[in-house]
This record gives sequence, structure tokens and C-alpha cells, in this order.
Amino acid sequence: MLRSLICLILTLQSLMAPLATPEGRVTFAMKTGVLLRMHVVAQDDTDEMQRVKLVVRDAVRQAYDDRYPSPCLSMMAAAGDILSDLTEAAVSAARNEGFAGSVTVDIETLSFDERELEGFLLPEGDYPALMIRLGDAQGHNWWGLIDPEFSLRAAMVPGMEAAEGSAEWDWSLRAFLSALLGLPLTMQEGNDA
Repeated sequence: MLRSLICLILTLQSLMAPLATPEGRVTFAMKTGVLLRMHVVAQDDTDEMQRVKLVVRDAVRQAYDDRYPSPCLSMMAAAGDILSDLTEAAVSAARNEGFAGSVTVDIETLSFDERELEGFLLPEGDYPALMIRLGDAQGHNWWGLIDPEFSLRAAMVPGMEAAEGSAEWDWSLRAFLSALLGLPLTMQEGNDA
């Protein structure tokens, strides 16, 4: 029994070790879909297609925000639930801008190079992503989070402001679990009973 308990504790420690740093927590959240990359790949590199790409990006983000105005369990789960709505928003935005080619929207797990996201270095690796491809998708892509405010809302310490008006972030396990579960978690005070 004691041996099993020790093995369980060591296993949990090894699983939690990557969460010891903010970069580790962001990487973990990206790999598990709590945070979801969004890529919009343009038909080509013409100025017009690069403009259409950004209009499509904004329309898809708006469709996501309309359905999930507050943080939910994970961006990937939320996007999967409304994939048809996101596809409709992308197609409609592209058509409104005069693009008549194909528009595909899928959630895929792809290999990505090392990238920086909001000051955090994401190591190269396989990450789920909402992929939006316009036509032949031979142009440059835009990438970011489908819900860029999710991580900011989840990690911000209420009422705290750091120097020069920047936000103060709470990277504790409690805040991470709160973001992961989409619930406000509070610490229980001891009972005086």
C-alpha cells in the first residue's frame, strides 16, 4: 500500500513538473487544447488575399465569441462544438469580400516550429489548431489564439495592476485549474467548529 502511494506521488510529481514554469503551463495548455491555436492561410500572397485572410480571421473569432463569451473548459472543445458555425462565418466573410474559392475549417494536430506567443516561447512540437484554408492555401498565414482574451481573463489577479498599468498574472496551480475547468476556484478557510 505504501509503495503504491509513493509511486502515485512520484508519478504525479513527474506529471506536474512541466507545469512548474509559466512557459511549461502555456505549452501544456496548448498541447491539451485548453488554449487553441488558430491559423488562417491565404490563397496567395497578394495584398487582396492577405486582406481577406484578416477579415475571415475576425469573422471566425467573432462567431466564437458570440457562442462562448466567457471561458469554458477548453478552446478546442468549444471550437469543436461549433465547428459548423465557424465554417459558416469563414465562408460568409470570404464571400462578402469577393473570394469565390474554397474555404475549409478543421481542427487538426500539426507539427509546428518553435514560436513565441504573448511573450512565452512555445517549443516545436505537435499542437492542435483550428486551421482555416482559403483556396489553395499557398500564401502566408496568420496565427494566434482563437480566443486571445481567455488566457488573459483566466490568469489575471482581480484588482491587481503592476507597474506602468500592465496586468498582474496569477500563475498558481489554483488559477491554472480555474482556467482549465472554467470555474472560479477559491481556497477554503479552516473551520472553527
